[in-house]
Amino acid sequence: MDTLSSSFARRRLLRGFAALLGACAALPAAHAQTWPTRPITLVVPFPAGSATDLLARVLAEQMSRQLKQPVVIDNKAGANGTIGTAAVARAAPDGYTLLAATSTTHAANASLYRRLQYDPIKDFTPISRLAQIPFVMLVHPQVPAQTPQALVAHARQNPGKLAWGSGSSGSLIPGSAFVAANRLDMLHVPYKGVPPAVMDTVGGAIQVTFADFSTALPQVKAGKLRALAVTSAQPHPMLPGVGPMSAVVPGFEMTAWFALYAPADTPAAVVDKLNRAAAAALRDRGAQQKLAPGGFEVTLSSPAELGLFAAKETLKWAKAVKEAGIAVE
Repeated sequence: MDTLSSSFARRRLLRGFAALLGACAALPAAHAQTWPTRPITLVVPFPAGSATDLLARVLAEQMSRQLKQPVVIDNKAGANGTIGTAAVARAAPDGYTLLAATSTTHAANASLYRRLQYDPIKDFTPISRLAQIPFVMLVHPQVPAQTPQALVAHARQNPGKLAWGSGSSGSLIPGSAFVAANRLDMLHVPYKGVPPAVMDTVGGAIQVTFADFSTALPQVKAGKLRALAVTSAQPHPMLPGVGPMSAVVPGFEMTAWFALYAPADTPAAVVDKLNRAAAAALRDRGAQQKLAPGGFEVTLSSPAELGLFAAKETLKWAKAVKEAGIAVE
């Protein structure tokens, strides 16, 4: 009798355990079906007012409507975007913490830091490309140069007297490439963000800076700064008289790009919902009207396409870092 009772108890226990395993296996699918049920945090690893911040706020507003839950911006700026990016890498892969990533966080930084706080590939799940813009070579209006060639000549005539600023690794690389390719003696001043570098150029504290298009354009239109070149292969339609930087750095072509990522192991069904929501958000006419003044070109993709694109861009930026002679931190 005791043996039968024991056997019956074991069978009940095993059935209960099997049921528990089945329930656990069904949790991710059930989560994906009901997700989202609460607000989503979109981490921006750069300061308010930056190009990433501008794009993220437009995206968040539209995605909130698509997902019927608030998408809240959280600026975690510092250390070339590594602080906010690392925070997302450590977040739970439940779809409630996302990253507004850039070419800085997911391409350039891999070549600029020996000990990066995150792995751009292993720690993240790609969702979608978002947009891209070129960088712009800017000078203070009192600098006697109307073209990049004229700036090279002016810098050679005044060795050690001109200072140039960068506010991110994205702006550091074109600036360093310009100086190295033309063997110029110019002082480099690093800033914690592109906006303060631009404002110091406006104020005359430095003479030259390299900034993303959306940050540069308002200052150029206001006559506070002069644009000499763009880092894209072709002139930007909003700066038609400004040629490519390849005129003084042969073969140079680079754009700032933006993408949406989630922590690694985020459920595929959640990633699919996010991809569709991001695409609908940036195809919205109202969103495009808000992004147009910043010169953004919308570049949507599938998660797989983003993964492949980022891998190729990482190699491209690594080559640029090496050729510019930038010291690895």
